[in-house]
Amino acid sequence: MSCQCDAKGYSARSSHAVATGASASGVRFEAALFHELSPRVPLSRAGVIGLELARLAATTKQWDDHAVSLAPLMHTALAQHGVATDREAFGVRGAARTRWNRLVARPLGIRAASMAHLVVDERIISAVLLMRRRDPPFSTRERLAITALVPVLTLGDAYHLARAQPSLPGLVTGVRCVDERLTPRQREVVEYVALGRTNAEIGAALGASIHTVRNLLVRVCARLGAANRAEVVRLAVLHPQRS
Repeated sequence: MSCQCDAKGYSARSSHAVATGASASGVRFEAALFHELSPRVPLSRAGVIGLELARLAATTKQWDDHAVSLAPLMHTALAQHGVATDREAFGVRGAARTRWNRLVARPLGIRAASMAHLVVDERIISAVLLMRRRDPPFSTRERLAITALVPVLTLGDAYHLARAQPSLPGLVTGVRCVDERLTPRQREVVEYVALGRTNAEIGAALGASIHTVRNLLVRVCARLGAANRAEVVRLAVLHPQRS
């Protein structure tokens, strides 16, 4: 059987769809995680197969700190239709491989992984991490098989997330950044980024030059481990302001 998953799946997010699709494509795995991979999103919203939830929960506080070190996996995936293996991103040996083993492989008890990023409107809405506790590593053929599943998983997850949004009174008229990792000025910039403002518009609102805004965003990205504006919004701690 291609899919080996002895533990329970959690939440309405369709772990079963991942398992069935991967199995039908001939991709073997022992564990899977379907989640936004943000510590601000509760694991109760995750799809989990073959992992101890307590062991997984113990790693969430470090997710933001690990984002920069693990960024090669995301960048490699986005360069090849959203999917990458740990071998493709970190190689077989070296500093990057050592960090991957220390931060992810050993804490989760895995030997190989393949991650699919689900993207809507140039924004990563969630990721699917397939894992093996034994060799061999995921092959190129298996990565391509997983890639073929990404459009269906993306459509289904976008629908799931839209349905899961709480129905709250009032219109969202703005956001407030309360992220303590950032300075007050950087939090102001993040608030405008979350509202879709350009650097020129942010500069005009803050009385700063475009160059200053760009430098502030570079520092924000470094502190949050974000690669772009969409990730800034996803990783920063933001509270909606309602009318």
